[in-house]
Amino acid sequence: MKNIILDYEQVEEKLQEMVANSSRIRQEEDLGVTTCGLPIHHYTIGNGSKEIVVTGATHGCEIISTDFVLHLMEKLSDENGDTNIDLSKYTIHFVPMLNPEGYLISTSAIRKIIPRDMPLRAAEIICKLYYLKYREDDRDTAKKRENNEELDRNPEDLRRFQAMFSNIDYTCIPEKYSEIRESVRKILEKYPDIPKGSLQIWSANANGIDPQANSEYNNVLLKIKNGELTPEDKVYVNNLRYANINQMHPGPINCGFDPEVGFELQPEIEAISGLLSRLSEKGTLYSYFNYHSVGGLIYQRPAQAPEEMGIEENDFWTKTLDNFALSKLYAGKTYTNVNNPKKSNYKILTKKNTISTSADALRVRHPRNFLIELSGMGGNPVGPYGDIKGNYTNVMN
Repeated sequence: MKNIILDYEQVEEKLQEMVANSSRIRQEEDLGVTTCGLPIHHYTIGNGSKEIVVTGATHGCEIISTDFVLHLMEKLSDENGDTNIDLSKYTIHFVPMLNPEGYLISTSAIRKIIPRDMPLRAAEIICKLYYLKYREDDRDTAKKRENNEELDRNPEDLRRFQAMFSNIDYTCIPEKYSEIRESVRKILEKYPDIPKGSLQIWSANANGIDPQANSEYNNVLLKIKNGELTPEDKVYVNNLRYANINQMHPGPINCGFDPEVGFELQPEIEAISGLLSRLSEKGTLYSYFNYHSVGGLIYQRPAQAPEEMGIEENDFWTKTLDNFALSKLYAGKTYTNVNNPKKSNYKILTKKNTISTSADALRVRHPRNFLIELSGMGGNPVGPYGDIKGNYTNVMN
């Protein structure tokens, strides 16, 4: 059996097959096109007045989120299956790849070490090794934090998981996607501090802008506006495994805007914001499920809305509590490990924070909005495929 990791073109082929094979799936007009011209596809199932939006691959490297959305579409489109969902009451909108450029970049790098025809077991071994290296990197950095030691920010000091992909450069992107390939080449040459081995974790689009960080309330952007930072300063990704990546310029992850250009809303965020706004204005938006990859968490952090958003505090807290109640319902019925449900409910992150990401802003504007990290097993992009029976199968179930 060949491995189950899907590259960009395989996702496109699978979507075409599903539309052709099921009368339940409708391919709607694309929500937009990316800067380099890739379509942001949009599908619907059902005919009800309560409308639900489901997205995958906001971060391009979180490929299991697209995989999950495809599985969900298949299940709901099976005319002989029992979905337990009354599709006369609900219309479900699917956006399998909100960030198709990032998905293409990340999976192009993956294909250099896991080709399409690699057997499932061989691919699983590579994915497990990648996951273990990721975990070792996290542990090393956690020890430094415990000992109050400085994190290693040197981009030439590769993390273990970066070293696995260190020989892969922009030429992994097929020549037919020349505009994306050229954009990534320019970014890598312009910013030599991007560590080698970063293409597989390319969360951003081909502009090097991370859609989730692409918010007018981005913390870095606000600090520049307030004079606390200059565009020439360095700000590193503040988590364990990406601490050698400078987020102050376009690159693989967490850069929300190009300081040389200024803030520009990216097509991916315009696409999902437009869909949610249209459904809200109709009064039919029921909920939004924003699927991500790893962590086994539901992000339900209340974020006080800035005054300019025009949201009254009482209204904000009413919607926040409604959001939390539905998050609890979701967490009570879903598991990171279906073989051990009592100990593997999704955790809900409720720590209060300020709006920073596009996900925060969308949650405040459009409640019943859940950011769900599917897999309890880390290691984007391939770590979740490192244990097919124990992790991957559970995620899909």
